[in-house]
Amino acid sequence: MCWDELYPVIKTQAYYAVLRYEEPERRKDKIQELVCQSYEKFVRDTAADKEIKKQEYKCFVTQRAKQVDQRSICKKGYGGTSTIDVLSFYRRRPDVDTEIVEFDEWMKPWKKEAVEEQISFNIDFKDWQQTLTKQEKTILSHLMQGYKAKDIADILQLTYQAVRTIISKLKQMFLEYFSLEEFAYP
Repeated sequence: MCWDELYPVIKTQAYYAVLRYEEPERRKDKIQELVCQSYEKFVRDTAADKEIKKQEYKCFVTQRAKQVDQRSICKKGYGGTSTIDVLSFYRRRPDVDTEIVEFDEWMKPWKKEAVEEQISFNIDFKDWQQTLTKQEKTILSHLMQGYKAKDIADILQLTYQAVRTIISKLKQMFLEYFSLEEFAYP
């Protein structure tokens, strides 16, 4: 594949990668930068007798666009390119339908709701722990630390089957205490 065949693919990919910029001049600069970097890669790949694949170059342009954004954040701080810009063009293609949603509008209610649910779950979880026996609490704490049933049996000097039975009982008690009806949304 020659550069003349690859150039339209790269130019289109670069165009969609920089759609997030409002200023046309900035878009042109970024497109030029991405095309030049792609050409340099093409020259290196041709010299190394590598096979030229369109998809590989599409991915290269998208990756470079993200790296350029991250680099400009580091240089300019948050006054420059924001971190949201990196997300704004992810998987943006002419054949994929995209819905434009303001980032702030999209994040605020979810964040608040998630915090409230987390606080509610922590309170309920502590209440549930109060219903456990000392041995069940010990096994649960070991499970939360990442130990497997066999290791817990060795540590607590219990049989493997006894530990498995208690773990099954804990799972069942947990599911009964936190039934799905409780978390159903109106």
